[in-house]
Amino acid sequence: MQALVRLEPELRSKPVAVFEGVPPLRKVFGANAAAKAAGVEIGMTKTQAELCPGIVCRQRSLSQESTAHSALLDCAWTISPRVEGSGQEELPDTVVVDIAGCEKLFGSPEKIASDLRRVAAEVGFDANVAVAANAESAICAARGFPGITAIPAGDEAARIGVLPLSSLKIPKELLDTLARWGIHTCAEFAALPEIAVVERVGQEGRRWQLMTRGADARPLLPKELPLQFEECMDLEFPVELLEPLMFVINRLLDELCTRLRMHVLATNEMQLTLTLQGNGSRRKESLLHVRTLRLPVPARESKLLLKLLQLDLQNHPPNAPVIGVRISAVPARPRTRQLGLFLPQSPEPELLEVTLARIRNTVGYDRVGSPLLLDTHRPDAFRQTHFVLPESTTRTANTQRRTTAALRMYRPPLPAVVELREKKPAAVVCYGAR
Repeated sequence: MQALVRLEPELRSKPVAVFEGVPPLRKVFGANAAAKAAGVEIGMTKTQAELCPGIVCRQRSLSQESTAHSALLDCAWTISPRVEGSGQEELPDTVVVDIAGCEKLFGSPEKIASDLRRVAAEVGFDANVAVAANAESAICAARGFPGITAIPAGDEAARIGVLPLSSLKIPKELLDTLARWGIHTCAEFAALPEIAVVERVGQEGRRWQLMTRGADARPLLPKELPLQFEECMDLEFPVELLEPLMFVINRLLDELCTRLRMHVLATNEMQLTLTLQGNGSRRKESLLHVRTLRLPVPARESKLLLKLLQLDLQNHPPNAPVIGVRISAVPARPRTRQLGLFLPQSPEPELLEVTLARIRNTVGYDRVGSPLLLDTHRPDAFRQTHFVLPESTTRTANTQRRTTAALRMYRPPLPAVVELREKKPAAVVCYGAR
């Protein structure tokens, strides 16, 4: 649900049900509190759920959930490099952060939890954050208590004990078994004899019991920082016009640029992938419209990137309705430059790129760029290349000592006599030139 509403914030105040499966076997996979209050239950068919008043239906998107989990990891990496992210099949909505040693940089554990919740809100998440002495206790508290929770060391069993077992995501078979025993809270499960639990439900039951006692001190399995940032969105209905498509792209770019700013990064290359609706016999095939945007300097301003993508799509529009959008960005270090005291020392390369894109749309893509002379005897031979800003304008000692030609050719051309020796040019005499 969080993966859906972070890209469609207008759905937060509406009853929303997420469906899984293919027609006509679609069933409710998830629902928010408003939808449950309207009568929606997990496992309902889509026909049954649509009978509830005001319900908004959305199809589950695994790719959208994956990018949401990556965004959640980005939030955690702003605090600590030691971050554990659960797999897609386990707990895709949960990340664990090792904040040991971060107090001197970010303050108390409560302050760190508050910062994490604020950063998560910037990318569209309404997160619950818990701080505890071990990972499993923190996970249980974050799933059971809303907002920010800080558990002092040694109080894990007492704080977690008041939670219902359903908040721990215990497998349904084990939960039904415990319910038949009359066990409904974590404290009741923690009070059972450990040997008896192992004899009846195995080692899996013992692991869950250790979690309810706050005694499962497993090691953290940190993930590596990703080298690519992605955002995607599956559209409920096909989009044919450019204006509503840019509205969707704008949302994705806002989230993507926010994640880049979290890591103090920018991007110099973006790829826009549009999934197109097939027709006829090709309906089952994946039709993709891919556009790559390369920037002369790294940027992370969403409005600038949106304008560049809009100009590119105006020149290269998709040939079918769009049903899915994916944007990936290659991270790069932001451009550093010295600013002038009152006025900029040079034109902004980002704004120059927008101007060049407008000119390309008017005169043609192959007619705009930087001329590159070809290594040939033919006069005026050159080809157009994409403009790239030089990394530095500072001259080095070697370039200052190097002799450069001030003149390449005469206009109009002058007559010349070339002396050949063994069929090779040996001397050139040019009349009328000094």
